[in-house]
Formats: sequence, C-alpha cells, structure tokens
Amino acid sequence: MCKRFYYKKYFFNSKTGELTFCYEMQLPNKNFSFTEKFVFPHAPFQLNERQNQALEQIFFLAHIAFGISYYKAFCPCELVIETGKLSKEESLFFNRFYESGLGEFAVRNKLNLQGLIRFPFEEKEKKPVSLTFQKGVLIPVGGGKDSCLSIEIIKQLSMNAATIAVGNARPVCDCMRLSNLPAYNIIRQIDKQLIELNQSGVTNGHVPITGMLAFILWSAAVLYNYQYIALSCERSANIGNLMQGNLAINHQYSKSFEFEQNFYHLTQSITPVFRYFSLLRPLSELAIAKLFSQNCQTYFPVFTSCNKAFRLNEKARLNAWCGSCDKCRFVFLILAPFLEKEMLIHLIGGNLLNNETQLTGYEELLGIRGHKPFECVGEIEESRLAFQMLLQKNEWKNDLIIKMLSKKIKPIEEAVFKKYQTPSSAHLLPDEIAEKTIKIFNEGLKK
Repeated sequence: MCKRFYYKKYFFNSKTGELTFCYEMQLPNKNFSFTEKFVFPHAPFQLNERQNQALEQIFFLAHIAFGISYYKAFCPCELVIETGKLSKEESLFFNRFYESGLGEFAVRNKLNLQGLIRFPFEEKEKKPVSLTFQKGVLIPVGGGKDSCLSIEIIKQLSMNAATIAVGNARPVCDCMRLSNLPAYNIIRQIDKQLIELNQSGVTNGHVPITGMLAFILWSAAVLYNYQYIALSCERSANIGNLMQGNLAINHQYSKSFEFEQNFYHLTQSITPVFRYFSLLRPLSELAIAKLFSQNCQTYFPVFTSCNKAFRLNEKARLNAWCGSCDKCRFVFLILAPFLEKEMLIHLIGGNLLNNETQLTGYEELLGIRGHKPFECVGEIEESRLAFQMLLQKNEWKNDLIIKMLSKKIKPIEEAVFKKYQTPSSAHLLPDEIAEKTIKIFNEGLKK
C-alpha cells in the first residue's frame, strides 16, 4: 500500500484571528492526523469581499506550503489535496519548493527526492483579485543583524512601516521593541505529535522556513493593509552548499533570489499590487556587516543570529550566543573587520578566532575542508575576504585561528573585494524604493 499524505482542510476565524491547517498521513498500518495553527494579532478583522477572496486563495496555498513539515516525516509517494485545485503553475511552484526546500533534509537522511514529488493540478484560468493596499511596508524581524539593518534603512526612506514576526523569541521581541515601530507578532503552534515523532526517530531535518512564512506574511499584508513585505535576504543566499546529482543543495533555498522571483510570480496571480521582495538582495554579507556596524548600534546588546536562541522548545532556548556553531563563527568573522575587537568579543561572549576548538569550523567556512556549512552563512570567498582584512589589523593578526590558517588562504585581488562591496542590480526592489536605497547603500560602503 502506498503511503499517502492528505491536505484535509483549512479555515480562518476572522473574529479570533486563528488560522488552522489540517493534514493526515496514511501509512499501511497506521494513520496520523496533524493540526497546525497561527494566531494573527489585533482580531477581530473587518474584511471586505475582495479581501476575503484574496485570503481564501492565499490560505489555500499556505496550507500546501506548511504541509512540508509533516510530509517529511514519512515522505509519502502520493499527495492528495482535498481543499482545492492547484493550477499548473502553482503545481510546478510546489514541486520545486518541496524538492529544493528539502534538499538538505534529503542529503542528511541519505534520500533522493528528485522527480518523486509531483503535485496534482488542473488546467484553469486564474483571475487576480482587484485589491488595493495602503502604501506601506512590513519588515519581518528575525532577531539578527540583517533585519535590524533593513529596519534602519527603511526608516531613512521615511516610509509608513511596521515590524512583523512569527514567534516570540527574545532577540526578535527585543529588536522589534528597539525599532520603535508598530509591531505585529504572529503566534505559530506546531502539532505536538510531529515534535514527538521527530523525537522518536522519524526522518527529520531542515525545512524551507523562510519560504513557508512567506505565505503567512502575504496573508498579513492583506489583513493589515500593507502593500510591501521587505525581507532581509542577501545575495550570498543564492550560493548552494553542494550538488546531489543535478540538483544544487542550498540550505538557504527559500532565501535565494530564485525563490523570491518564483514567489513574486505566484503572488501576482492573486494580488498584483502586492510586492514581496528582499531589501538587502543587492548586498553581500560582507557589505551588510559593514552597514550594520554603521547603522545599528542600538541593536548591539540584543541582536542574535545563533539558532539556539530560536529553538522550537522554548525551555531549550539560549538567551545569548552559543559561541560554538557555524552561525556564531561566521557572524564573528564577518563583523570582525568593522567592529572594535573588545566590543565584538563582549557581544558574542568570547574571541572565537583565538580558540583552537573553532579550527575545523573555520576551515569549512573558508573552504579549506569539506563544504560550506549547512547554515545561513556567506560565500566562502567573502569569508576569505573578511579573513584577509583581519590579517592587515594588528589587533587580530596574532590570534590563534588567524595564525594557523593564514598560510592556507591565498591573497584575494582588489577587484574581488570591490565586487563584494558593490550593490548588485539583481533584485526586485520596487522603483519607489530602489533608487534611494541603493544610494544609501553606496554612501555607507564608501566610508
């Protein structure tokens, strides 16, 4: 008997702000039912007919997107959608979303899902909803350096803006508070049964969470009447970690420009005036680190990029940087050329470049061994650029990791450095935002 995964139902209560997704996994000897919920703040919502029409379609697609967390527990061979029909374009989108979004998951679990995920579709013509939005931007906050920079850049644009987040991790809430902007905090409730299954040993691993949350943010734009969602994904997210056959495995697939473009086209079939884009897409991680150091001192005491601060189990979350993961190592390295040494050591809780236990991790970040870590880290070349910059600084050049690896890193030409300090033209920034934003980027990077 083939394993089947059912997209059973979804419903939204405008009075309470609760959005509910229901799924079912059918196995030869047992069935599992799953329910996931979101709670949007500031209910009840007074929605007009067009908003309801748009949300009905968006919630349907969000239902498919969030099924990926439950699908991966058993990777069934058949997908059954009981809540509606996907168009051919939507089916192709989700084939790609599941295959690429679960690429790392597949590699780590010694699976190959390529060509196995096929969503059913029906040839149909979709008519966009003639929905208007007020001019304004919602800024998703993740608690790290990138979204803090986006907040401060958008403030300089003097736009109607608010922050938004899914979850209540301490760094997220603190960064939202310090922004002094209106805030929307959406609560997500994952089915506890999935967490128990994961703990029992079913296949588990990375999911394309940024892409999943894109659908919730799209919904929020309609509910709160904002035209733009401005993410903080950089161009370095476009570079994968390794290849599995012909598929590039990219931990950051749903932060990539490819996903951003695909999602943009999906939104245009329902809400053409709405725009989902990444404000920092023109920038490398190296450029973001420099601009963050210039513009975001307010957030220094509270920002955190370490994923251990965002664990699903709130009791297991750290309130500070762990100082021993790939994310901590990378952020320390990329900020080191631009922050005072003692300040950076204080923020992270130690000097990671003067600690021999960090050697293997830095060898991977710098491309000396293995592959680029499965984490939201920059390109190997820009990690090497940051390393090379530290070799020129007296306060860093004698640290243990710097001395141990200095002869293994070949000098990088000035032209390469310039490339990482020059904004790219590959982005989806709206015209009214793009010119001023690129100007701000260029002025900061010249300092």
